[in-house]
Amino acid sequence: MVAPFLPTAADTQAAQAQLERLRQQAGSLPRHLSEFLEDLLRQLAAGKAIQIVTLDPEMTTQQAADLLNVSRPYVVKLVEAGELPHRKVGPRRRLYLEDVLAYKARLDAQQQEALQALADDLQEMGLD
Repeated sequence: MVAPFLPTAADTQAAQAQLERLRQQAGSLPRHLSEFLEDLLRQLAAGKAIQIVTLDPEMTTQQAADLLNVSRPYVVKLVEAGELPHRKVGPRRRLYLEDVLAYKARLDAQQQEALQALADDLQEMGLD
């Protein structure tokens, strides 16, 4: 794993300039690449640290746990409950990156719905 990149003030200014150039030339790149680069440059321009990692199509339960920001035993429980598809390689479990990312997207969506419901309740009660 690569250490996070901590931008300096000069990096932040350079990222802002690059972001503007990217927006002007957005049509010359595939949409998903343009969106990725724009998000990356936006984060740098805001002075945030970034970290880019490469992921194999298959991962261990520990790698899945790291990606989901949960414990490995919790991932094992998800696998045993059928929440996360896997395959066995000897005694080890291998999870597909695509399945782990889909699970993470479902969790994020549920979390967003719960936050929206809480915000709606607070607004309804006049506590916003």
